Amino acid sequence: MQSIRKRPLYSACNEDTRSELSALDCSPDDTVIAIAAGGGRALSLLTAEPKRLVAVDQSVEQLYTLELKAVAMEAFEYDPFCAFIGLAPCSGRRDMHRELRTTLSPSARRYWDARQDLIENGLLYAGRAEATARRFLSGLSRAGLLAWAERWFEIDSLEEQHLFLEREALRLRLLEAALRLYCHPLVIFTLTQDQGFLRSNEGSIGRYMFDRIMRWTTTHLICESFALHLFYFGRYSPHGPLPPYLTAQGFDRARKYLGRLELQHARIEDYASRVRLHGRVKWSLSDVSAWMNERTFHDFLRSMVLQGEPGSRFCARHFAFAQSTPLELRDRVRPFESLARRLDDSDSSVFWRFAVGECGEQRGRY
Repeated sequence: MQSIRKRPLYSACNEDTRSELSALDCSPDDTVIAIAAGGGRALSLLTAEPKRLVAVDQSVEQLYTLELKAVAMEAFEYDPFCAFIGLAPCSGRRDMHRELRTTLSPSARRYWDARQDLIENGLLYAGRAEATARRFLSGLSRAGLLAWAERWFEIDSLEEQHLFLEREALRLRLLEAALRLYCHPLVIFTLTQDQGFLRSNEGSIGRYMFDRIMRWTTTHLICESFALHLFYFGRYSPHGPLPPYLTAQGFDRARKYLGRLELQHARIEDYASRVRLHGRVKWSLSDVSAWMNERTFHDFLRSMVLQGEPGSRFCARHFAFAQSTPLELRDRVRPFESLARRLDDSDSSVFWRFAVGECGEQRGRY
């Protein structure tokens, strides 16, 4: 098996990009800036037909993952694309990769040539985050501590779900304890090298995750979350909810606008400070504040609000940690608090909280 350190950090999409599509209200006149991550968010945002979509990431591995997905999307129709990346069964992924490799950039070609086992097992599930979650959950199931939860994903009414959770109260406590251990920063950061697990202003990260799951199940079925299905089973259900770009309609729409996708190897704060973007700019930021110290984060916000014309927006996801906007920028940023609360409640990725707002030079000097 490929060393876990040689994997990209993320390869699947554990975020519900429908929230960004709603928050950013993208149009064909907009430039969209997105964190590349596993590529799913960028490809899903293409369904909004932006004039330009720039996927930025400080990790070349994440850019290579997005590049391979985009090349496969352009080369294959929907069903073979799903088979190649791992959403559907396939025994010929190495042969399919050979068809694609000459269209990759030289550095991406070398990267994936050296990781044929990740391609053979399905690109969607090649990331460190997906691999460590899969090992953790399978270990709990083998120990008899989590097999009961499979029934949870078969429930199709809230009333039945509430009764099920009442009956399984003791096992839920055991699940919470396991999440506390697994998500202890010294454990999960060692496994994934994801800095988002190192900081929390919500107390125990495992407890935070457990509470978010329970919050979701008060008003939604657990089977309605593709992120929870991915977390528990280690893969998406091809017949259940999916990220937009993995649906047949979303695939066709994203594929149509692949020519508008650009990849940038940079830290998002460096990119924002060195470019000058015109027109409306829409920022899809993910959990950036957890990866930056306070000074860097505030400098990034200053650079961001200088970009674009009236109507520019941002949408940021926060996991267990969030930084505040500095006082001198608050008259330059108009928060959409009610929209952020609606996304908190409806986002099927479950674990994220939102900050949404409008920014740009038009808001006056600071």
